[in-house]
Amino acid sequence: MSAPCPRCGLRVPGARLGACPRCLLEAEIPPALLGDAIELREVVGQGGMGTVHRAHHLRLDRPVAVKFLAEPLAAQPEFADRLRREARVLARLRHPGIVDVHDFGEQDGRGYIVMEYVDGQPLSRLLPLPPERARAIALEVLDALACAHAAGLVHRDVKPANVLIDADGRARLTDFGLARPLTGWTLTTAGRVAGTPQYMAPELLEGAAPDPRQDVYAMGAMLYEMLAGRPPAGDFAPLPQPFDRIVRKALAPDPSRRHPDAAAMRRDPEDAGQAEPAALPPEEKAWLRAVALVQTLATAVALWAFLVSVTPRVLGPHDVQPLIMLGAQPLPDGRVVSRARFEVWPTLAAVAAVVLALASQGWLRRHLRQAGLEARAPGRPVPAARAVFACGVVAIVVYLVRRLVDPAGGSTASPYVPIVGGLIELTCLYLAWVAFLDARRTGRSLTREVPLWAGLGLALIPPVRDLALYLASWKP
Repeated sequence: MSAPCPRCGLRVPGARLGACPRCLLEAEIPPALLGDAIELREVVGQGGMGTVHRAHHLRLDRPVAVKFLAEPLAAQPEFADRLRREARVLARLRHPGIVDVHDFGEQDGRGYIVMEYVDGQPLSRLLPLPPERARAIALEVLDALACAHAAGLVHRDVKPANVLIDADGRARLTDFGLARPLTGWTLTTAGRVAGTPQYMAPELLEGAAPDPRQDVYAMGAMLYEMLAGRPPAGDFAPLPQPFDRIVRKALAPDPSRRHPDAAAMRRDPEDAGQAEPAALPPEEKAWLRAVALVQTLATAVALWAFLVSVTPRVLGPHDVQPLIMLGAQPLPDGRVVSRARFEVWPTLAAVAAVVLALASQGWLRRHLRQAGLEARAPGRPVPAARAVFACGVVAIVVYLVRRLVDPAGGSTASPYVPIVGGLIELTCLYLAWVAFLDARRTGRSLTREVPLWAGLGLALIPPVRDLALYLASWKP
């Protein structure tokens, strides 16, 4: 038995379907409805927490986005509570850079949020970006975060996947599911930490209380990824300035080294040309000076090894070592004059001191970089350079006074003048190392520091002149 298809007239055996198979396949399936006003369309986003559908609000006649909690999570009170709180958090915030929320509810045991539909794509699909574009997007996201921080909220999940770039190229911050107020309720179970590890501040991994500086850390990681195309890891490669300074300050392991909130990080590029960006905190100055002292001692040991090696000596016949002696001259009595030689232990001591100095300098540079204190300011003069010049003037004045007042060296004060001169030379050397380390930290070219080189030149005149006179006049 067969009957005609009511749509195309084709006779269908059995007629139990009421239409032919072809017409059934071509028939339009009515869209799913959420409540009685929202018509669900295609899925536009999907993640571990759930899915996001593009939808149409029938009564308001406008597109919306509906975020559904994933089915495996819908039965867990923690995640259902997180979704409700996300809706309430978004309802409290009014900012063009934050996605608006219209409603939230539950259907068939699954919670959902009805939000503003943003016609765009996640920032994560656009990386890396040119520096100017990255800067513009970062400023827009920081504006949105500053609004949240001013309302007493910490996002706690800032990352490229949670930033939408709309059709006009504007950044919109989304997914406040992990947001927490500075005081009050919590969204995570005790002992559990939620978020994406690459963007989480170290203290957040340890369960620290919410703090705007946690979002600052995430913004630093995201800004680095926007420029480099990958999240920062370990001793990451530097970025162009001023991005590198801002990112490293935001990523400082110690929260007190970071910007206090998004608004302060937002102002950082604007304040860079007005404030003193290269100033170090007092405790950091102490570390830089300590490393400069290590460099000074290493330089002094190296100079001592050099002086021991070039000081002429008269050696006995059994002390002659032909492979490490230069300019050996035999004397009538069988002894040998050595004008210069390789002194093993002084040289090894100098090598060890230099290795220690290089290690301390590398540690300091790594520490300053990780703490965000490598503030590039090539136009800023190095203050210690002027101190080196002053010290060099003092050294040459003391030397001239000594030569003019006591040329024969007969006064009771004469034996102590070399000691005073040596202390002045060491002080000048120490200040020169402070200037070198500070210039390297700020990107200042030392060729522009004329006072530094003038001071070192003045300080070197006395010892170089005395050494040359001694070598020229020495006789066995």
